[in-house]
Amino acid sequence: MNPELQRNLWLEASPSRLLLIAGLLMLVFAAASVAPRGLATPSGAALALYWFFAVLWGTRSAAQSVVVEIRERTWDSQKLSSITPWEMVWGKLLGATAANWFGALLCLPVVLVHAARNAGPASAFTYGVILLSLGIFAQSVALLSSLVLIRRNTGNWRLDIFLCQVAGLGAAFTYYSLWSSVSAFERSGTSSIDWWGHAFNLSSFHLVSLLLFLAWALTGCWRAMRAELRFANGPYVWLAYLLYSAVYCAGFQSWIGHRVNMPASASPLGAKLALAGLSLLAATYSMAFLEPKDPVRFRWLGEQVRAGRVHKAFLALDCWMLSYAATLMVGVVLAFVWAASGQSALIVIAVLGFLTRDVAIFVLMQGRAGGKGDFAALGILGALYLLMPTLLAGLHLQALNFLVVPMGLPGAIAAWAEGAACAYLAFSSIKR
Repeated sequence: MNPELQRNLWLEASPSRLLLIAGLLMLVFAAASVAPRGLATPSGAALALYWFFAVLWGTRSAAQSVVVEIRERTWDSQKLSSITPWEMVWGKLLGATAANWFGALLCLPVVLVHAARNAGPASAFTYGVILLSLGIFAQSVALLSSLVLIRRNTGNWRLDIFLCQVAGLGAAFTYYSLWSSVSAFERSGTSSIDWWGHAFNLSSFHLVSLLLFLAWALTGCWRAMRAELRFANGPYVWLAYLLYSAVYCAGFQSWIGHRVNMPASASPLGAKLALAGLSLLAATYSMAFLEPKDPVRFRWLGEQVRAGRVHKAFLALDCWMLSYAATLMVGVVLAFVWAASGQSALIVIAVLGFLTRDVAIFVLMQGRAGGKGDFAALGILGALYLLMPTLLAGLHLQALNFLVVPMGLPGAIAAWAEGAACAYLAFSSIKR
């Protein structure tokens, strides 16, 4: 048996705790069964408690599974053990949440029996798979977020645990809100979704999407744990995720096109590339904020390139670097496609220029402000994108909006001028 899982089971799933959870559930179900009609039902109480155990409490347990080890100074000894990264992941993920899953699994049969009576066994089985996957997905996102924040070494463990729990809760509620909208679409006469020109059942599409994103979340936990245990990851898994994300988002072009009045001159290929570019843009900004940006590492990468060891440098590239390069490539192709179809490509060029500026600001502020540099960079970007347009409008200088908003030829020139200036400052700070 996985020793990390066994250790966490002894710590988290003690007999007294399990008996307390079982007794609490029995009291709640008994109270719900005798409550006045319309006030509470056993199935409704079971569903609420499932969310409490698997999602609300489960994300917190997963988020603090490694952070508590660091706080209690036992993490270094665990990293020196012979436990593999994957064993460490599921030992933490399932062991730290053992008591949570004990309560959640006691609630699940009550929920599914009610669902089977109303919608049939097949729907109840699908609903059970969704609830189980959703709980694991939320906990995986919380664990992944904690492993990413650990690399930043902020020292604010309570805040970090809270932020990781919020990330897990956000992932769960975002998906569940999409799943809940299926019935609304079906009432409006829409029971399928167009993806890459093919019609798929809405429920099946949502379920498969959840399982795929769950697989990627677990893969992310495994890679983050490898990095924490000082294993080399390489770029290929992250590149595969970027490809998956781009393909997944681009496939919705046909569905969006049917519901939005697209111009007759609009290119379907251009729309697909734009959706793919947006997903890559989001990945670039998120990883530029989350990943540490060590000047020593940057200088090492430069030394490898100058020495001709380009492949070795490529294998050591950070995720935000790969995301930025992928966004640039897709953006350049999109600009050519839009230009060929008669659409303005200047806005794409301007967006790429502002992206270069923003990434350089993250690198620059990390070198200037250390651990607080990413938040300082967020403040600068907030001022540029939110405060500056408001200030210019208040001063009746809307003609200067091209300095902060991607628009037309002046905007493209200004964006790349700002990007080049910030990149120069970032490179200068790295050399120092």
